[in-house]
Amino acid sequence: DDVKMIVEILEKVITSTKLKSVCNLGVWCISIQQFDASLLAAHFGSLLRAIVHALDNPVGSLSITFEAIQAVMKLATQLSEKMRDASYIWAPSIYRRLVSPDKREKDMSERCLLKLRSALQPPPLALSKAIAVDIKKKLLPAMKELLKGGMKIQTLQAWGWFIRILGPCAMKNRHLVNEMLKIPEQTFSDVNPQVQIASQVAWEGAIDALIHPSPQTPKTNTAMEHNSQQMRRSKGIDSENEADGLSKRIKLIMTPLIGIMSSKCDVSVHSSCLNTWCYLLHKLDTLIINPSVIKFVWEPILEVVFRVGPDSRHLFLWNFCLDLLDSLALARSECVSSDFNTQLNSQPSVQTSIMGPPFSGECSWKHHPVICLPWDLSQLEFFIKMIHILLRHRSMEMVTPETKSISCNDALRIFRSVLKGVQHVVKSSSITYNEIMSCLNTMLTFLKKVCEDYDSEDSGINDFCQTSLQFVEVATEELEPSILGSPLYKVAVDLQYIDNLESVNEFRPARSLGVCSTDMNMVPPILYLAKLYFCVVVKLTWKAPMTVCIPQGIHRYFRNLLRSFDPTEILYAFVSLLYRHSVTECLILWRIIADCLRDYIATIKNLSLLKTESDNSGYVAVCHFLCHPFAVYSCPKRQLTPMKTSGSLELSFVTSESQRKLELEHVIEVWKSLYISVSNASKFECSSSNSFSEDLSSMVNKCLDGKRSALESGTELEKDKDHCGLSFCGPIVLFVLEQILNSDVCCKGSRHGSDAIYSSFSGVKNSLGFTARSAHTFS
Repeated sequence: DDVKMIVEILEKVITSTKLKSVCNLGVWCISIQQFDASLLAAHFGSLLRAIVHALDNPVGSLSITFEAIQAVMKLATQLSEKMRDASYIWAPSIYRRLVSPDKREKDMSERCLLKLRSALQPPPLALSKAIAVDIKKKLLPAMKELLKGGMKIQTLQAWGWFIRILGPCAMKNRHLVNEMLKIPEQTFSDVNPQVQIASQVAWEGAIDALIHPSPQTPKTNTAMEHNSQQMRRSKGIDSENEADGLSKRIKLIMTPLIGIMSSKCDVSVHSSCLNTWCYLLHKLDTLIINPSVIKFVWEPILEVVFRVGPDSRHLFLWNFCLDLLDSLALARSECVSSDFNTQLNSQPSVQTSIMGPPFSGECSWKHHPVICLPWDLSQLEFFIKMIHILLRHRSMEMVTPETKSISCNDALRIFRSVLKGVQHVVKSSSITYNEIMSCLNTMLTFLKKVCEDYDSEDSGINDFCQTSLQFVEVATEELEPSILGSPLYKVAVDLQYIDNLESVNEFRPARSLGVCSTDMNMVPPILYLAKLYFCVVVKLTWKAPMTVCIPQGIHRYFRNLLRSFDPTEILYAFVSLLYRHSVTECLILWRIIADCLRDYIATIKNLSLLKTESDNSGYVAVCHFLCHPFAVYSCPKRQLTPMKTSGSLELSFVTSESQRKLELEHVIEVWKSLYISVSNASKFECSSSNSFSEDLSSMVNKCLDGKRSALESGTELEKDKDHCGLSFCGPIVLFVLEQILNSDVCCKGSRHGSDAIYSSFSGVKNSLGFTARSAHTFS
């Protein structure tokens, strides 16, 4: 009863008095009261009438307006639902003041709306209808007058609130909205950066009006995965009409944002625009990976920012977009949080960037958390496109080396994150075989383009090759051997570089040894990657002198291939490619693979690869591999000259005699070391101690016979003495004979009589034939 009496007295005093001080005191009492919410609810009507009367302010007192606004905010915290439902009664008196010529009155109203924004979003239908009438009759003409008077920023502040409060009714009042849109159309292109920034902030009101988030957002990764699957089935929307409506609303919102980001504005304007774009992503919520959102929201802004590059003025924009794209890519992985807000808080460098752009000038930067849901394979092309754009800077002549390095490293970062998501997708039980194959073909086509498009450039080819190698290495690291090495997933080797080479079946030494070409056959993805990697390394070694230090990453990659996948398949692929390169410059690559093969043999426990059996493909591949240097020196010399054919680039360089001699010594040293490893690993019984030497000598003899036949028949153009061939074969012949004799000495204790004599004679016999052919061929 006491509360009822107090409220009735306050209402009567406020609505009837003509004294400013009395009215002000009455409203002040309401703004500081501490009554229980249930008691206030019982007398809500009386309180509301008193407050609205004070807001209308018939006596024209600014202090009464201030206290009335304070009373509104007080009741809104105590009776939020009732105040929201009655907002169409009290809110008009506040938002109408946004176009007031009195700055103090306008500022008070805006502060009130800011504090009550969460309570008014989304706006009740009754409030939207009320403001639609007000805009048409009073507010729109008032904004136009303000704009004519040069008060652009105040106009935009009011415009943002009006369109926000109009809310869902905006789509039902298109003529009215079109009239309203004429205001920001004039200010988006204003020469004053502060007006442009105000336009961006006001545009967030349009986002609130046109984008309606789902009622509930999943918070856990599992829930988001389930939600994304449901959206894929329904395409994130209920009908084609709704999808079309969403696309149209998004295009309307994005049009000025794309224009701003594409123009040469002040960096503070670009940052403000990016902030508004991020707010759009925040409002889209679970629609974040909807195809329309990917196409019309993500792609245009990222493309513009990434094309500009990471220069000093735009580095903040570059890093922010890169972090956001990386967060989206990682959202597919189970072990990664899909909340960009959480990831930013866990990364100090990113958190610093999010706090604000590193430039001077007034720009209200707000943190709008973006929830990145798990994507599916339909978004893979989007990620690939973005990586291509990041990589384009490495081929631009006017770009600094630092910028090239940043762009390549960032592209590699995104690619790794995408691969983590791809690996998660292909492990899913719901994925089909065709989807996996499509995914693998997309990734391999991308890698092929990275390696072939850029290694054809003349300038900076070394950096191009290094970047290409890193991309192939990352693909091999992130995709599991169960996928890359599986015989279920086979792809065609369509590498342009290999197509331009002479077929291995047309290469005489390879033909005489029986080395088969399988380049055009369907192969597991790992063999595709291995061949692609091989081709890039060849380009790299041909570009630089042979004595240059080869990066350790190449050794590591070849070594991991032998350890993680079928070594026979890997070795056969390398042998086939090696026999297509009949030039001494490629012996450096042979030496790298030989080192890796020797290390592999030293660490494996299962030596079945090296069993000396004629039908053991691994053993035959090892022998073919050891024969390759002989094949190189047995074929005619070819002059490497700069020549572009079908998009490929053949490179030449001049090496001194000392460099060639040093490389030859390295090849001989590695050949001997590998020979010992293979020979020791293949000796299971003393009776077959020379089996490996016999088989290898037989293969080498065939190779040398081919060169001798060509010389004798006159089909070989080069008949001059081959000093390099002789320098290589001489030490090798002596070494093999020495190894055979040492092996025979070790076996004398277990062999007697004719068996021992025959064994020694057999091994030495083949090696003597090897010796004779070498002397005859290279003399």
